Amino acid sequence: MQELKKIINNYRAEKEESILEDFRFIHNGKTDYYEIFDLNYWKRKDLIFELYQDYGLADKPLIRWLLTEELKASEINTPVYTVDLCAFMLYKHMEMEDIYMLYEAKFGAGTDLQVYVDIELLFGFDSNETKIYLENKQKDKRKNKKILKAIEYYEQNPDARFRSRVAYIEHFETKKIKGIIADLAELTEND
Repeated sequence: MQELKKIINNYRAEKEESILEDFRFIHNGKTDYYEIFDLNYWKRKDLIFELYQDYGLADKPLIRWLLTEELKASEINTPVYTVDLCAFMLYKHMEMEDIYMLYEAKFGAGTDLQVYVDIELLFGFDSNETKIYLENKQKDKRKNKKILKAIEYYEQNPDARFRSRVAYIEHFETKKIKGIIADLAELTEND
């Protein structure tokens, strides 16, 4: 894990994507559902978990890069957990414009992510504040409408209970992460 810390620290210092070349999504070239995979998934997973141990606002470029690679990989049947973890790290240090990438994490790469990634990420700091931001932003109007529609769809459910931002962060860091770690450990054992 020292090597992963070194890579993270080098990226923090240099912001050079070539440092991350060994973690980039690479399709294995197979087409069978049970054989198709990303050759760098497990290495990238380890890098993501190492980053999760110590990350902050300054790591947003790295988090965004990792999430982008995870979204590419998720299109070919990789585990959803690392997308969720990257999305959470982005959410924790988000600015309003990050709502677009969080939307992609939830809705941009298939049904598994739609089910697994929590809607609270899309609410941003506060769902009303996020809706006002999207309604008033002149750029990306089509995407803004899609995101607004998704938020309003979830909010219309009378039985739904959504966590505040603070409560969601606590939930993820104290409960959900344990499930992610356990599920990935089980996958690694079965691999």
